[in-house]
Amino acid sequence: MPVDVSVHPARRLALFEMHGVITVPDAIDGLRSFVEHPLFDPGLVMLTDARHVDDVVASFIGIVGGAHRSRALFCNFRQEAHNVIYAPQDVAFGMARVMQQVVEPLSYLRFDILRDETEALANAGQDELSFDALYAALSHPAG
Repeated sequence: MPVDVSVHPARRLALFEMHGVITVPDAIDGLRSFVEHPLFDPGLVMLTDARHVDDVVASFIGIVGGAHRSRALFCNFRQEAHNVIYAPQDVAFGMARVMQQVVEPLSYLRFDILRDETEALANAGQDELSFDALYAALSHPAG
């Protein structure tokens, strides 16, 4: 699956790892995976790592349609939900901004879309300075 979701309640974090070619249905499936996860908590910060996105296959109309099809998922967020997207490449960054413009008026999801890795991690409340360090910490949590 192009979007892998892991939930880390102790860190107040839901981590979305994107890789390869991403489509609108892939993004919707990622959100669905989080909402249906047994540890789902709408108060967790959603952090997306889009470093390894090769391409995004989406149009404006496709994003609008996907957002409208996702309204039932959006209902799981009854107050503002913080979503940080780290998208260093132009294509992923641009599509994330389009998604932000379409999704925010329909939901309580609020987005910070950033090109700086350290800033994205800090905005998501993580102390690590890189995603590699975050993944290492999540693999070997401190006692």
